[in-house]
Amino acid sequence: MTTEATLDDISILYKSDDYLIVDKHYDVMINHDDPNHQITVNKQLKRLYPELADSTLAHDFRFINRLDYSTSGILCLALNKSACTIATKCFQDRKVHKEYVALVRGHIDKDTMEIEKEIAENLEEGCTHMMCVPDETSQHYRKRKSALTHLQVQHRGQYNGQPATKVVLLPETGRRHQLRVHCASVGHTIIGDYTYSNRQDTEPYRMMLHAHRIVLPLPNEHIAVTAPDPFIIAVTAPDPFIPDTYQILTLNGSQEHDPVVSMEITLNLIA
Repeated sequence: MTTEATLDDISILYKSDDYLIVDKHYDVMINHDDPNHQITVNKQLKRLYPELADSTLAHDFRFINRLDYSTSGILCLALNKSACTIATKCFQDRKVHKEYVALVRGHIDKDTMEIEKEIAENLEEGCTHMMCVPDETSQHYRKRKSALTHLQVQHRGQYNGQPATKVVLLPETGRRHQLRVHCASVGHTIIGDYTYSNRQDTEPYRMMLHAHRIVLPLPNEHIAVTAPDPFIIAVTAPDPFIPDTYQILTLNGSQEHDPVVSMEITLNLIA
């Protein structure tokens, strides 16, 4: 069990006259049309920086990128209309470098993968909140768009006794649910992703996807920001009876109230 996020559960990673970059807590919406919804990034920021809230906007702030409710990590805001226009164009022109870390189910055999699969809105009954990778036989979808994700394996091991892989994900496009859909499409759903595991993955305390790093090469302000990795792996005391390619490692939660999850990792050591 973990404690739900509070209005104080947000970290400031970068602040200038034009931009604000924060580390979003997992299981927090960016904004909500219902004013009675207690915890959103919008409300967290309005509490922290009331002077930056713009009452002419529907949700007080100009969010440049979006993160799913379950995803933690880097979220970018522009503090004025001009800065928003410049940064949005940078995203549209695919000049932004985005880096995510994730834990996925199973062991990925290859050390690197290029997942280039189109993504579309899923129109199947009961799945209209989802995206999908349509194939030749697919009929219930719309708005098919190209999508490309680069995947790099960091570690292979066990999560709660089940095979798991820690990966770095580098999206070149920014489709809705892209990383979640692409990982699921190659048979390795993100741990804790209830939606794309056919509602089966309910045991983990969170979905293990985190926006870790971003680089925005803006004309007058080069921004490079890294959010702490919530899946940091720390080696415990070595066991002389375990081969040197194996260590027992600990996966630490990103927040003070997060549990510490035991994870056994197979290290790919390079001589």
